[in-house]
Amino acid sequence: MLRLTNSLTGKKETFEPLHPPQVSMYVCGPTVYGDIHIGNARSAVNFDVIRKYLAYSGYEVKYVVNVTDIDDKIIKKANEEGKDFREVAETYTKAYLDVMEKLGVAEPDIRPRAMDHLKPMQELIGTLVATNHAYAAGGDVYFDTPSFRGYGKLSHKNLEELQEGIRVEKNDLKKNPTDFVLWKGAKPGEPQWESPWGPGRPGWHIECSAMIRTHLGDSIDLHGGGVDLTFPHHENEIAQCEAATGKPYVKYWLHNGFLEMGGQKMSKSLGNILRAKDALGEFRAEVLRYFFLSANYRSGLNYDRESLEASKRGWDEFHLTFARVEEALGAPDAPGPDDLLQLRLFVDEAEGKFREAMDDDFNTPKALGVIFELARECRRVVSPGAVSLGAKSLLGAALDEIAKLGNLLGVVSLDRSEVPAEVEDLARQRSEAKAAKNFAEADRLRAEITAKGFTVEDVKGGGWRILPNK
Repeated sequence: MLRLTNSLTGKKETFEPLHPPQVSMYVCGPTVYGDIHIGNARSAVNFDVIRKYLAYSGYEVKYVVNVTDIDDKIIKKANEEGKDFREVAETYTKAYLDVMEKLGVAEPDIRPRAMDHLKPMQELIGTLVATNHAYAAGGDVYFDTPSFRGYGKLSHKNLEELQEGIRVEKNDLKKNPTDFVLWKGAKPGEPQWESPWGPGRPGWHIECSAMIRTHLGDSIDLHGGGVDLTFPHHENEIAQCEAATGKPYVKYWLHNGFLEMGGQKMSKSLGNILRAKDALGEFRAEVLRYFFLSANYRSGLNYDRESLEASKRGWDEFHLTFARVEEALGAPDAPGPDDLLQLRLFVDEAEGKFREAMDDDFNTPKALGVIFELARECRRVVSPGAVSLGAKSLLGAALDEIAKLGNLLGVVSLDRSEVPAEVEDLARQRSEAKAAKNFAEADRLRAEITAKGFTVEDVKGGGWRILPNK
């Protein structure tokens, strides 16, 4: 039974979707004004795993991740570079999608873009104005926060305290300091669209609300995003939608923790970032995913070079299992270790332990531990170098479990059984050339394998493994 921590209540709750087995899930995607950093990538990987595990558990998930392609930061970037804001948005949308593909993040069912949803945004604003939850002032339209009694319930903030803590400018047209903009009146040098309140553009918060209602309805099961979005973005989403519909907006809120560098949140504004595309230039996607998943999605995770190097070593050790076990499976039957009871138990219990971990608020560190324990037991069995027929049967079953569970988390590379026979043959010829000390031919064969999209690596103690290129 899946239990997850709901940011709305601050408690771990049993997951009970609104209309089982269907699950509606929305995650805030990027604002496309620059390359995403590995903190953004961590969030994408976390929610990718959550989505995949829900599907693995039998739910029919409708997954929506938006792209914010109209925003203050995009306009600022476009003006700085002397470009149209659409060009900036498209450039960084393509860059983001490229990183997602390389990271093995599955495409969502729907990836809406804000600019395609101006009509539903204006309709939602119109409803809020008509019901006295919003008001027009000086070409802008603001949400009247005191009109919604539940304001502050997600961030657990008191409205009066919030109002006292906000400095109001003399020219501020807002009735209350906590009121937030739904529609921004047109300004020189900014894109604009016609509306019932005059030309302008939407505010940030109304964009997600309109996209969610368009594609998932008034009430949804899961809404995810970074913990930094809890207030004001997600708080304002709740206020807008629940004020307009009178229905609960989101049943379960999931927020992932920060990726930190030197004790500070990794962010473009602080300049302490490692771009995801640069990290992917140095490390395999599976290594990065392993690093991200080594902490629970809600926890903070500190980045430093040593941490990623340690993740790479752990991943390399893990993947040696495939080469060693496959080599043993291909060798003639021989007397081997008789103490196979532990391996049998590991194989039989792996999926149950994995589910137990993931059902506990998506505990990916513990889930990874289950897979790694099974891999270590496989290496113990093959370490003498002689494997019996009975051991081979268990080892094959173990590899199937490792591949199934590891693929769900995205930390297992293409195994050798999926490598084309032609590439396998080239790797065998290379091994023979090396044994004959014909190193020039071995290098030529390695280059041919690389050209076909694979990398061949020698395994300590003999043999080789084949992996897809980074």
